[in-house]
Amino acid sequence: MNASDISTVAVIGAGTMGAGIAGEFARAGCRVRLNDMNEELLERGMGIVLSAQDALVQEELISRRSVAAAMKRIETKTDLAAACDRVELLVEAVPEDLALKKKMFVEFDTLCPKTAILATNTSGLSITKIAAATKRPTRVVGMHFWNPPHVIPLVEVTKGESTSDTTARRLVALCRRIGKKPILVRHDVPGFVGNRLQFAVLREALHILSEGIASAEDIDTAMTAGPGLRWGVIGPLRTADLGGLDVFSAISKYLFRELNSKVRPPAALTDLVDKGKLGAKSGAGFYKYPPEEKERILRRRDSLLLRMLKLIS
Repeated sequence: MNASDISTVAVIGAGTMGAGIAGEFARAGCRVRLNDMNEELLERGMGIVLSAQDALVQEELISRRSVAAAMKRIETKTDLAAACDRVELLVEAVPEDLALKKKMFVEFDTLCPKTAILATNTSGLSITKIAAATKRPTRVVGMHFWNPPHVIPLVEVTKGESTSDTTARRLVALCRRIGKKPILVRHDVPGFVGNRLQFAVLREALHILSEGIASAEDIDTAMTAGPGLRWGVIGPLRTADLGGLDVFSAISKYLFRELNSKVRPPAALTDLVDKGKLGAKSGAGFYKYPPEEKERILRRRDSLLLRMLKLIS
């Protein structure tokens, strides 16, 4: 089976990620079966799919006609066996719980054709442990889409200890076929690549905030108006190349020892969590979120990112 042979995809879980992933495959021409526990969840999921497609239309990245065609390619299924029947690829997008995922993969292994590839959208759980729940570990792979899938092009294709090179190559090729930017994560490490980079920056940002070096607003501005803007185009390693590795080596010799290396989350984060200040979902975190503020920020974020995506594409 080559990437071009994958035409029927099951997506298990119709939440934000599952629905978004279903939309990406459908828009690329695949037949998609979107599965969840009940019709209410599936109806909500289809609303997420349509909302994402509408956002792409508004930025003139796709046409209304292509949206209509994509929506027709998605079938909703409450019956897992029906969703798995004769698929070439299954993508799991259930909550980040290793025990739950392993339980689900036992079922997928039984219900899907023996030739099907089983992928998990986990953002950092062990692919090896998930694959061990099946009798086909060579065909189990990580396929981590980033949120929101219709905006962020990155997909991390991660090999478990037993994932075959053939399986990984097929998924990388498939990601390119559906218009994504895949990377191959060769070793099954916690957090893969994207989250390791993201949390390394977050740890230092929390340290700077804890030390009173700068405010939350100024820390975010330092990233969005500085290295974040540059890294969005060329990344940190090419930035070092262009700046001169001798320069970066010299700076590293005195700066690395000053950076935070603690293994526990700092009080700047845990104190907020303990107080129930969980960010936008609770109305307050590092910032305050009055009613409707979260949706306004998300709309602006997605609109700006889609415009950037249009430019760099």
